Amino acid sequence: MPRSLTMHLARNGFGVEVICGSDQYAPVDGEAGEDPRTAGVIVRRVPAIRRLAVKPAKAIRQVWFVVAGAAMLLFRSPPALVVAQTNPPMGVILAAIAARIWRRPLVIIAMDIYPDVLVAHGALAPGSLAARVLGRMFCWAYRSAARVVALGPIMRQKLVAKGVRDTRIVEIPNWSTGNPGIVRGTANALLPEWNLEGRFVVVYSGNIGIAHEFETFLEGFSLARASKPEMLLVIIGRGSRLAEVRATVERLGLHGSVLFKSFLPASRLPESFGIADLALVTLRSGFEGLVVPSKLYGYLSRGVPVLYVGPHSDTEIAIQHAGCGVTLRTGDSRGVCEALLALQADVSLRQRLGVSGRLVYDAEWSPAHALASYESMLRALVPGAGTE
Repeated sequence: MPRSLTMHLARNGFGVEVICGSDQYAPVDGEAGEDPRTAGVIVRRVPAIRRLAVKPAKAIRQVWFVVAGAAMLLFRSPPALVVAQTNPPMGVILAAIAARIWRRPLVIIAMDIYPDVLVAHGALAPGSLAARVLGRMFCWAYRSAARVVALGPIMRQKLVAKGVRDTRIVEIPNWSTGNPGIVRGTANALLPEWNLEGRFVVVYSGNIGIAHEFETFLEGFSLARASKPEMLLVIIGRGSRLAEVRATVERLGLHGSVLFKSFLPASRLPESFGIADLALVTLRSGFEGLVVPSKLYGYLSRGVPVLYVGPHSDTEIAIQHAGCGVTLRTGDSRGVCEALLALQADVSLRQRLGVSGRLVYDAEWSPAHALASYESMLRALVPGAGTE
């Protein structure tokens, strides 16, 4: 998404320079991606620290990014505008400091809200010294920003609760990335490759991380599978909770009904989405408004009906608005079972949900809409930007 945004801006007359890490967030074999430099984006990469065997390796890399990134950011002429995305988190603080020194407007894209995500995860104890210090630092950064991009209305509420003026918050949802097509039926090479013919396939595609809950769905899936053994769950991705999900699958005796696959190149996304009769989105309680899974838009853009399991959230609001699926609460395993059985039995219902989601996505959430919103916001902050 940052790549799409920077390339769009550069192609529309903005001068864009990016300071970023040297590694992909989720690298995929054989997937290099389009080089932003071809659009005129200047890319400066912080050298990576490799071969760290110590336990807090991720934290050390993030500290290194801020230290090295500070040198790259501050020892240059001031830009017209500073944009920071909340990964890595401390990069937001660095960008806020630079914007204050330069007296330039700051835009924060809140992919996640920190340090609240760390508290919800348990990495920081509520009320601890670290949580309080980081809370004040991030609140200062959010409040100092000329604009903060929220991914939905509940995230917006969380930002307002931190003291951000509502007038400075702009809601711009994420969008679908990769090849936007879909390949169904016999033309889909993954069906024979993964032995999926004749199965009712539920697909979970994306990060398997701290914000995602699987227990409820897997228990409901186990109940449904007892009467419909042809049901199959395909999990495409990886993340910090992958081992935990595998252990739950084994505990419930589902190893023959759940396939684990690694990320596929973007060119094969039409096939991976094309095997899905139904797509899954989950969210752990406590993460509502802090995280908004962008996988939803990948499903909607390709007309795949959705099952959501989690608390009331931006994801649930989007699904209900689009009329594209079924939403259930964490812990409602029986509801998951009933929804799976009903959706498997009613092909026309799945088709209606898929078409509805695709129509709303095209009308409101496509990349063209999101990129136009970003461009409009930035032009308003820096009059004359993008006119050279």
